[in-house]
Amino acid sequence: MKERFTYIDSLRGFAIAGVIITHAASIVGISGLLRRVTDVFGLGVQLFFVISAFTIFYTLSRSEGRENQIRDFFIRRFFRIIPVYWFGIIIYTLVYGMGSRGWREGPELWHYPFHIFLVNVLHPLTSSSVVPGGWSISCEILFYLCVPLLYYYINTNIRLAIFVVITVFLLPVANSVLSHILNPVLFANVDPKTQQQFWYRWLPNQLGAFSFGMLLFRIIKTHSLSFLSNRVTNVAGIAITLIAMGGLVVIKPIVIQKHLAYSFLFMVLALLLSAIPWKIFVNRATVFLGQISYSSYLIHFLVINQCFIFISAHFPSLAANHLKLFIVLTLLGFAFTIPLAYLSYKLIEQNAIKWGRKYITYLNERTLKLEKVSS
Repeated sequence: MKERFTYIDSLRGFAIAGVIITHAASIVGISGLLRRVTDVFGLGVQLFFVISAFTIFYTLSRSEGRENQIRDFFIRRFFRIIPVYWFGIIIYTLVYGMGSRGWREGPELWHYPFHIFLVNVLHPLTSSSVVPGGWSISCEILFYLCVPLLYYYINTNIRLAIFVVITVFLLPVANSVLSHILNPVLFANVDPKTQQQFWYRWLPNQLGAFSFGMLLFRIIKTHSLSFLSNRVTNVAGIAITLIAMGGLVVIKPIVIQKHLAYSFLFMVLALLLSAIPWKIFVNRATVFLGQISYSSYLIHFLVINQCFIFISAHFPSLAANHLKLFIVLTLLGFAFTIPLAYLSYKLIEQNAIKWGRKYITYLNERTLKLEKVSS
């Protein structure tokens, strides 16, 4: 991305930081108000969704009119996502076998095809069984499959507005009704908590977050809110947005689901930072963390769980104090995840992206040769 989009990497950095914090809290079993706060940090996943939709639509807009645009889009997405995820499957299997990864029961053999093809979010028992947190990656993949249709059909302000209303307000209601109808039929042998997680995680219930990313793209592309470049207005907007985020920790929204309310606020924050990328938010540290956020997401579960196991075995007094253990696990989570994720980013992510580019170049050159021969 160009320099003017460094705020996007910074937001990714905040997203992964929040996710690390929430998983450190959940494995410890933090409770009370602190747990409610750390649960909100877990909505960094929805921030990822908003950013993902924005960057994808922006990338497609840059390649509009090019031959094989959609083919190249899927090739780039494949090499961006799949190699690291498959590496995650291998690592978690080598470390844990068929045992628990720390948060839920371990996988069964039939779960693996779901994860290999990244459709694991489509079954309650497979969503994060092989690779912890894999549900969100699967959700993104399913969104990618919808992108060509959404990009070319949701191409006016009216259509986008209708799409946002449907995905934010109507789909969650339909999702709730559908869950009550289908749970006894399809998932009668699945425990209620896992059922609830499934209906929360699958794409129809998360599509509203992606729709805010699409709206973010449309607003930035058309320069619709140029007044946000006023420093006083921008600071006031950021303050109001952060206060609203804090308020939603204790206040349950009525007409919109909580994760979608936060998705809207994430979109607003992105708009404000796109106008003025304040250093407190957009700096070397947050940009760097954002650049390695994908590898960090897949690795931090392993780091946190292994640290938890080690501390529980060797420092029982620390393990007995949930607050201290949470703080230590959070610090260790960052300390070990960042260097490991950087290695993954350099050795796997960047090389896989290069392979994708080379493959696209190869296909384009082959097409040119065939056209010359046929002419």
